[in-house]
Amino acid sequence: MTEIRHFSASAIVLDGADRVLLVHDDVLDRWSCPGGHIHSGEDPAHAALREVNEYTGLRVKTISDVVFAHPTATTHTPPYVILETQADDDAVGPHRHLDMVYVCQPIEDVPAGDPAGCEWVSVSDLAALSTSPELPSLVADAARWAKLHR
Repeated sequence: MTEIRHFSASAIVLDGADRVLLVHDDVLDRWSCPGGHIHSGEDPAHAALREVNEYTGLRVKTISDVVFAHPTATTHTPPYVILETQADDDAVGPHRHLDMVYVCQPIEDVPAGDPAGCEWVSVSDLAALSTSPELPSLVADAARWAKLHR
């Protein structure tokens, strides 16, 4: 039997105060980074930026290493990591998500307060929240990496 895989993109959005932007998933009743399915023909990095804007209204940019460039080829921003996780929903049933995770920062000043359904959380406080098992260590690693690549 062939396993169903969906391609998704998400963003670890970090501000200058060592905080990460989280959204609350009401279905799973836990906090996660903004993200979702990649639309047909959509660049994965663009999908991550779009999802952040849709969830939060914020405009962000990726933090990434310099990538190879050549006039005869298009290069895409590489994700920080690609995670494969189990997912389930009523419409599709059990399936896998291949999530391209990007590290991002806000383009403009972050407004005071939190966007509806979202919260800025200190990276060090993330482990105390209800999240996926891998999220606290993933965000902590990404925050350390981002400090070297901003």
